[in-house]
Formats: sequence, C-alpha cells, structure tokens
Amino acid sequence: MGQAHDVLERARAARLEGRHEDALRDHLWFHENALAVEPGMAGVRLSFALRDWIYLAEKFPLARRALQGLRDRDTARLLEGDGSRSGGARDLFRDIAAINGALGEERATHELFERLDLQAPALAQQCADLALPALAAAEDFALARRYLGDPAARVANLAANLNGYTEELVRSGNTSSAPALLSFVLNYAKEVRLVVEILHRQGEEESAAQVSRAALEELKSDALRDAVQREFDTPGATIAAMVAHARANVTEH
Repeated sequence: MGQAHDVLERARAARLEGRHEDALRDHLWFHENALAVEPGMAGVRLSFALRDWIYLAEKFPLARRALQGLRDRDTARLLEGDGSRSGGARDLFRDIAAINGALGEERATHELFERLDLQAPALAQQCADLALPALAAAEDFALARRYLGDPAARVANLAANLNGYTEELVRSGNTSSAPALLSFVLNYAKEVRLVVEILHRQGEEESAAQVSRAALEELKSDALRDAVQREFDTPGATIAAMVAHARANVTEH
C-alpha cells in the first residue's frame, strides 16, 4: 500500500481514538493529494474517504464545515472556468457532486447544474450524466430529460460496459472479483432505473418500456440477466448478495 492509503488509514484511526483535529488534517491531505501520489485511489477518494469524513463530521462539526468549504471552493473554480486541474472541469464537477451527495446536499448540485445550463451549456453537456441523479432527486425531470439524450443509446452503452467487464473476468479466470461484479450490476440497475424514471415522469411510457426490455436483452450472459432482473424486481437484492459473499469469505478464513 502507498502513502495515500496510509494517510486514510491514519485518519480513520485518529477518528476512532477521538483525535478529531488530526483526523481532519489527514482527510484534507488525502482529498487534495491522494491522486497525485496514488492515481488508483480515485474511486476510494470519492466514496469510502468521504464516508469516513462524514463519520468524523458527526462527532466534529468543523469537519463538515471544512468539507463544505472545499465544495464551495471547487464550485467557484468551475463557474470561473478553471479546468486547469488534472481531469479538467468534468472531474471538478464530479468532485462537487460527490461531496454534495456525502453531505446530503444534492440540491446544491442541481442548483449548480442549472447555472451551467444557463451560463455554459457546453460544459453542462459534459457533466450531464454526473448531474442526472441530483436532477431526479430535485424532481427537475424536464431538465434531466433535455440532457438525457438518446435513452436507448445510453442503455446500450451501459450494457456494453457491463458485458465487457464480465467477459474480462471470464478471460482472466479471476474468481475473487465477485464483489466488484456485483457492484457493477448494482450500478447498472441504478442507472437504468434512473433513465426509466425520467422517461416515465415525462410521459414517455413507450420509450420507458423499450429501455426496460433492452436493459436485459443487451446483456450477453443469462447469469447477468438474472442478476439484473433480481435487482429490478427487488431493489437491494444485489447489496444483500454482496453482504452474503463477504460473510462467506470471513467464515472460510
């Protein structure tokens, strides 16, 4: 493990030991520097690290204000056209949306996207897929539909990514990636449900039905179709499977 991983673990330990200022200092360092030293931590940075930050904020309100401060700084940078950071404006928007999601302030993402729609529509188009969950949460389905594009093409692309990931697992013979595959299934079902909800809310019932069918028909594996169908039928089934897999591994070891 590298430096960024060690700093995140140190932040977690400091929080558990009640050393809140030390934990916040490490969280700030990790958020600002992790990708420079360990690019592979991109997913962790906007998921587990933010989750731990919120746990800290529940005990130490200054941590919440610090996270809001980062969000506000990045929002100002985005609106000022600062795409100079690595990954550009789209990654800046991704950071903002992830922080808002962690804070439970998705409405701020909606408000930011509304401003981009008015002031920088080309940038709004680049960030639209990242904004759609917040637009749906705000029930701004008209704006969401405008940026959804071709729903059939969107679902076909999502299915191609899931098919490709599954085929790569089969080729590699990697039997330890079941949790990652289940996570992919969960995200796929979530994205499809979002597309279908937007279409429903805009009265496009036929398109919604077509997308729902295609979401299963585009998958190449019967097992994959079954897993996605279970998640459609019983939202949360995939998470239950992930928990069961983790418990089985603990029992085996």
